[in-house]
Amino acid sequence: MFKRIDTVFLPVKNISSAIEWYKEKCSFRLRWYHEEGGYAAMDIGDGKTAFTLVRSDQMGGQKPSMHEWFNLYTADAKAAHEQLALAGVEVTDILNDDTIEFFNFKDLDGNMIGVCSFKE
Repeated sequence: MFKRIDTVFLPVKNISSAIEWYKEKCSFRLRWYHEEGGYAAMDIGDGKTAFTLVRSDQMGGQKPSMHEWFNLYTADAKAAHEQLALAGVEVTDILNDDTIEFFNFKDLDGNMIGVCSFKE
């Protein structure tokens, strides 16, 4: 029935600042931006899943504080961790459970984002 997640929505306070933060810190690419509507879609990697920033008043103020919204997959967790840390991003330690390496980071709005790596 379903093939994949098409869009992930993340509430942010300032769309313009969030676009620049995700471009600079995570190398995401801007797909489109609707300033008046408070939405911006960004491409991650192959661009098959849209990562959409939404002005927070569109989604309400509830967000998890201790759990990530979603995971980003990377082939090399250590390299991703180092790149984010060097860019001044708040990251947790890398954890490993023998089948998966993972860590979290926070964006400029304090949203927790997960990063995972495992053999495909």
